[in-house]
Amino acid sequence: MRQFAYIAFLIYFLSNILWGCANIGSLSGGERDEQPPQLDILNSTQNFQTNFTERSFELSYDEWLKLQDVFNQVIVSPPLAYRPKVTLKKKTVQFEFDEKEELREDATYVINFGEAIQDFTEGNEAEMVFVFSTGDYIDSLSVSGQLLDALTKEPIEDMLFMMYENTADSVFKTERPFYFAKSDDEGRFKVNNVKAGTFKGVALIDRNLNYLFDNQSEIIGFMDSTFVVADSIQNDILVETFKEEEHLFLKDDVQDDYGNLKLVFNRKYYDEPLIAYDSIGQFIYIEQDRDTMEVWYNMDSVLNWKVYLQIDTIIDTILVKPPLKSDFLAENSLNLETRLSSGTPKKLNPKKPVKLFFNHPLSAIDTSGIFLLEDSTRIRVIPNIEIDSLEQRSLVINYPWKEGTLYELEILPNYVLDQFGLVNLDTIRASYNALMVKEFGNIVLNVLDLKPDTNYVVRLLFDGNLVNETITKGDSVFQKKYSMLAPGIYDVELVEDVDENGRWSTGNYDSKKQPERVFKKTLEELRANWDVDAEISATSKPINKLLFDPLESSAPPVGIPEGDFNKRINNSGRGN
Repeated sequence: MRQFAYIAFLIYFLSNILWGCANIGSLSGGERDEQPPQLDILNSTQNFQTNFTERSFELSYDEWLKLQDVFNQVIVSPPLAYRPKVTLKKKTVQFEFDEKEELREDATYVINFGEAIQDFTEGNEAEMVFVFSTGDYIDSLSVSGQLLDALTKEPIEDMLFMMYENTADSVFKTERPFYFAKSDDEGRFKVNNVKAGTFKGVALIDRNLNYLFDNQSEIIGFMDSTFVVADSIQNDILVETFKEEEHLFLKDDVQDDYGNLKLVFNRKYYDEPLIAYDSIGQFIYIEQDRDTMEVWYNMDSVLNWKVYLQIDTIIDTILVKPPLKSDFLAENSLNLETRLSSGTPKKLNPKKPVKLFFNHPLSAIDTSGIFLLEDSTRIRVIPNIEIDSLEQRSLVINYPWKEGTLYELEILPNYVLDQFGLVNLDTIRASYNALMVKEFGNIVLNVLDLKPDTNYVVRLLFDGNLVNETITKGDSVFQKKYSMLAPGIYDVELVEDVDENGRWSTGNYDSKKQPERVFKKTLEELRANWDVDAEISATSKPINKLLFDPLESSAPPVGIPEGDFNKRINNSGRGN
């Protein structure tokens, strides 16, 4: 019995030990693995081979892998005619050329895997660039530069810079490039493993991924001349890019409501399309708004009528079928579209009028039902009130506002009439606080280095919105004072208006026309009761050509330091 008890105790003791070992607690897992997969050189195809004739190669790593987004990540330069096959077997990536692919003779190929190769558990990326030459040596020269938007001056990311041995003008549309690279988030690119020679350079956002400029919606940029790549020349290129202006056409016409025809175009239009219409005694008011033209109409008859729209030599005919006017009148009223804050008076520049924007074109007002009350005494004052002749949906209230004074505006029901005979059904109330002049500031702008025979457009912007636009020609220096401006940071935009159409014009590849030059500057912050003296110059670094001419200067190329750049692109061959 004593022996049996001893055995039972021993079993209980051992079972508790084993149970405790099995329930130590959840594993912490240790530190997160941040080490990328390491290439197993002994079991991988040798990199940087010359006289390469194989149809495939393998890259073996020290851990299990996964492939991500192969189509976009794996980039081959020079580009291939057929899509290669990239597969994964355990720890090995296999790259196989299509059986129809013919590799170029005496060419250095770079296969950049980008972020495609990752470890299976944590997704750490293995940076891998495989380089080989079909000739006797691997080319080792490089070309770098930056791609910017010609209008905004912002860097363009993921844009191709492509290089061609064939320097014919049509090559951009007919041939794949010999070399190319993708720009990074600063618009910087670097093409490695380039051979010596003379090249044509172009940039492209390749939307259909065929390395050809065959779509007018693609963003492009081209250099004015060829450039030379050689051991003694360090190239640094700046290309300003643009989208060609699409041919204007009518995309749609919308006739949802009586009295309003919306003509929707494929893009913003500048030169107004010619418009005509059947005259059957109707009221017509045409309103322009970016890419839409609104035709407001009113008539007593119920007849259909036609609008004729001419763009260049093409005439579109739109049949207007007015919905029932009685339904429209029964369901609608004249309403204010200007947003009025409830309770808090709206800040008012004492040198500017008040504008109220309505949902329909206005026809008449009765000022006897419009009250403007001044100060806390609520004394009624008599402003000048009129319908804006150029913007018939706007009511303009002019008055010599007193600084630091509170005003209350009240428009009684039925005292504003629109073109349909509808009136405002509700009382419109708004309050305004006329600010002190000292709460505003002034900017005195000097524009330097103008060409007297060239047209310029000078634009002042605040938060991206146009404050003032002036056209000047005939002087080398232009000066303008902008008064009574709200405090804040302003930008100046200067357009070299070569074609004298009063706006910035984009480029065109076929006609070898570069986009018009734009000079931008952010001004010193404007403070209340302060004047800012600012200047902008119509000179800049040359664009769409070399920034650095080794024959004229011994200075290093413009751009970020070579060491920093190489570090950022992570040894990624032709670009990143």
